This record gives sequence, structure tokens and C-alpha cells, in this order.
Amino acid sequence: VVMTSAAFAVALAALRGGSRLRTIAFGIVTLVFVYTLVANIIERPDGIKIASFFIGSIILASLASRVWRTTELRAERIELDETAKRFIDEASKGGKIHIISHRHRGTTDNPEEYVSKEQEEREDNYVPEDIPILFLEIEVGDPSEFEEVLKVRGVEVGNYKVLRTESPTVPNAIAAILLHVRDISGKEPHCYFDWTEGNPVTYLFRYLLFGEGDTAPVTHEVLREAEPDRKRRPALHVGGK
Repeated sequence: VVMTSAAFAVALAALRGGSRLRTIAFGIVTLVFVYTLVANIIERPDGIKIASFFIGSIILASLASRVWRTTELRAERIELDETAKRFIDEASKGGKIHIISHRHRGTTDNPEEYVSKEQEEREDNYVPEDIPILFLEIEVGDPSEFEEVLKVRGVEVGNYKVLRTESPTVPNAIAAILLHVRDISGKEPHCYFDWTEGNPVTYLFRYLLFGEGDTAPVTHEVLREAEPDRKRRPALHVGGK
């Protein structure tokens, strides 16, 4: 298997390099290794059985570990850049800090996207117009990573203040950031979500495999595990129709 994979990788490299002769030569070598691999499996299937057993055991153990640690914060620490710190300082001048969880779409910043999102959340959750808000955006990184340092940067999109970071899992990152905001500001964060439409079981598997899914309930569970005291726990609001 190792030699077959190596031969195939070299054939692909030759193809991308534009060398037709090398591609054909290494392609032939790859076919020889594929034939040898299949012949060995047919003649002595014990090897593939043992390998399959170990691969299945590793996958099951990894999945069990991931499910068991679903509600952990996962953030080793949180680092805010100067802009993000300024945004939080400005938002903490009131009695509470209001944060909208937002999934940024596209590669460019469009202020209209934030205008419609703000109006939607204020209407659904009855947030007065005179209360300042922050947007919080989590970009999903490598889901195989379990713990990392969350580097939060502040970005201005038009008149809107946005906190952005990258994390393997969205709900855990939101929970960790909300607790961090509470600790450094001394104010209670209020975070606003939309209802997720679709099969909840599908979203559960999406979260386990890809780090995102039905964000609001998972965020609540992570906060509940991390902060048993309900009076000190950041508040979550889920609106929409």
C-alpha cells in the first residue's frame, strides 16, 4: 500500500510538472504496484483483515473521544489584538455587552450584509436601536485540531465592529470568547443567534465531523459545563421565525 501510494504520488507530480514521458513511466509503475497489491490481498487476505481491524478501532476510539469532549472549551487561551480590545472597551461602557453571532459569507466585506443582520436580530430579540452591538464571526479551521490559541482580531466593516477568529469548532470558540469578554470587562455578555433550520441529527453529525452545526444549543451546553453559576454565565438569545 505504501509503495503504491508513493508511486501514484510521483505520477501525479510528473503530471502536474508537465512531463508526459515521466507521467506515462510512473503510471506504468503505479499499475504494477496496484496489480501486486491486489494479488497479495487475494493470496493472503489476513493482512487486510488485520489492517482493517486496527483502522476501525482507531476511528471508533477517535469518534468516542470527540463525543466525550464535545462540551469542553478547547481554547488554550485567547489573544485579542488592540482593535478587538478597543471594541470590547467601548461596548462595555453600558450595563451589558451585546454580541451578534454572525456567519460571514463570501470573501469580501459587504456592509449591507451587516445592516440586514443587525435589523433582523434587533427585531427578533427586541434589542433597542440605541444599544451598541458587536459582531462575532468564527471561521472554521482544521476540524482535526482539538485545542489551540484563539487569536481574535477586530475589523471595521462600514460602521460595524466585528470580532473575528479561526477555530476548529464554532460553538466552543463562541463560548470561550464570551467568558473571556466577561472576565476582562466585568460585564455580562448577551449573545444573539438565529434558529437553525433542518434536521437536528444532521447538524449533530456536522458538528462532530466539521465543527459547525446547530450552534446555539451546543454553545449553551459548553457554557453550562464551563460556568456552573447561572448568575455569572453569559446570556444566549435565540430568535427568528
